[in-house]
Amino acid sequence: MSDNSYKTKQRDEIVDFFTKRRGKCFSAKDIIKSGEITSGEATVYRTLSKLTESGILKRFTDGNSSCYQLADSNECASHFHLRCDKCGRLIHLDCDFINEVQNHIKAKHDFFVDIGKTVFYGLCGECAKGESNA
Repeated sequence: MSDNSYKTKQRDEIVDFFTKRRGKCFSAKDIIKSGEITSGEATVYRTLSKLTESGILKRFTDGNSSCYQLADSNECASHFHLRCDKCGRLIHLDCDFINEVQNHIKAKHDFFVDIGKTVFYGLCGECAKGESNA
C-alpha cells in the first residue's frame, strides 16, 4: 500500500502527531491519551496498522504491546532500542558492548536476536532525574 492510497483526516492527525515528536515512540494508548487525536480508539488502532503496513511507521513489539515511531530510514533494523516508559523517548542503542551481548547470545545460546524488534524499557536520564527529585 502506498502513502498516497491512504489519505484521511485520521491518517493526517496521526502522522502529524509523530512528526511533531520525531524520534519518540508511542503506543496506541499513549496517542489516544494525548487528547490530540479526534478519532476513536478502534480507528486509531486501524490507522496505526495501515500506516505500519504502508511503511510510514515502524512498529516495535514486546509480545504484549506495541509502540510506534516514524520510519524515517532502515537504520532501526541495525541496532537495539531503549524506550522511556515516562516520556516515550526512543533511544537508538548502537554501541560495541551491546554488539558483544548479541554475539554472546548467538555463540553461547545458539539464538539469533532480531535486533530491529528488540526494545529495552525503563527511564531515560532526564525522567530518572525527575523521579529522584519527586
